[in-house]
Amino acid sequence: MNWLKRIILIVTWSLTLNGVHAEEKWVADEIFLQMSEMRKEIQQLQQKVTGLEQKLADAQPKQMPISLAGLEKMTLGKQDATIAILEFSDYECPYCAKHYQKVLPKLQERYIDKGTVKYVMKDFPLEFHAHAKKASLSVRCAGEQGQYWAMHNTVFEAHGQVTDQLIDDSIKQLKLDSKAFKQCLESPAQLAAIEKDIALGAGLGISGTPAFVIGIIKDKQLINYKRLDGVQSFETFAGIIESFKKP
Repeated sequence: MNWLKRIILIVTWSLTLNGVHAEEKWVADEIFLQMSEMRKEIQQLQQKVTGLEQKLADAQPKQMPISLAGLEKMTLGKQDATIAILEFSDYECPYCAKHYQKVLPKLQERYIDKGTVKYVMKDFPLEFHAHAKKASLSVRCAGEQGQYWAMHNTVFEAHGQVTDQLIDDSIKQLKLDSKAFKQCLESPAQLAAIEKDIALGAGLGISGTPAFVIGIIKDKQLINYKRLDGVQSFETFAGIIESFKKP
């Protein structure tokens, strides 16, 4: 008999007791016994629920540190910054362009240039953007010649439309080695690096752009981080950064 049925039975017995004499004491004793047993069952249920909650918490994926080593070419900010923002971006994404135009300059002025924050780009070209992967390759290859951020800006200003003419013009304007640049575009290593960024983003639950991961830097790793999806206001970033600055 489950506890709900027992409650009904106890109520019934209680009503019966109101109409009978004290000689039916054994009924009252049985009621007390049943109530005691119910209390035990409730305690057992509470323990089971607590155990299930703990198992559910243990089953949640643990937050793994994100390595920041070897990302200097794709990073804005000072070496001794204690906070980092990772942007997972698609150069053909209009929302990424909006962040680039409206929010990144404010972050750079308030936090990046002043040494509080490192800003790291991660490539996350979406499959339905035909030029996005080539755009990522172009920016990375310019970075091999020390012009990552200059090409980053150029490509965003071109709405991610990386044409042969844009590449030729950029090579001249940025004084890049044309042969080395074009060899880099065909390098499997560069494509593998982009795929690694995509895999990292997917592992963090990212499925669209822009997306951001903000956390504390410790031993060249990002820890205690928070994820933001979609275009965010400067104030949202500032609130999280300031919370990380507090002891």
